[in-house]
Amino acid sequence: MIFIIDAHLPRVIVRQIEALGHEAVHTSDLEMGNKTPDKLITELAVERMATVISKDTDFYNTFLLHRQPPKLIMVKVGNMRLRELSALFEISLPKLIEALAGYDLIELHRDKIIGID
Repeated sequence: MIFIIDAHLPRVIVRQIEALGHEAVHTSDLEMGNKTPDKLITELAVERMATVISKDTDFYNTFLLHRQPPKLIMVKVGNMRLRELSALFEISLPKLIEALAGYDLIELHRDKIIGID
């Protein structure tokens, strides 16, 4: 699987995903860095059949309206310290990856994962 991690999330998530054998890129590594417009991130996700991981509700709304990007993990945890967020992803990533087999939209909360049809 391929993942694109949006600017509002830490780069450590890339390493966590790669440790599970998947490909990941953070928006800071794209040509325009963290200033890459959402539309270009979505186009890249469509082109590469990648899952976008974001806290940005614009991605959520675009997904609901246009079913793009192809797959979206919406992070709905509010403000968290980097260490806490990293620990949450460490625990949740295997479950999130498994959930992507059945859902195109997944919400990650502090205490649960919700797949949305």
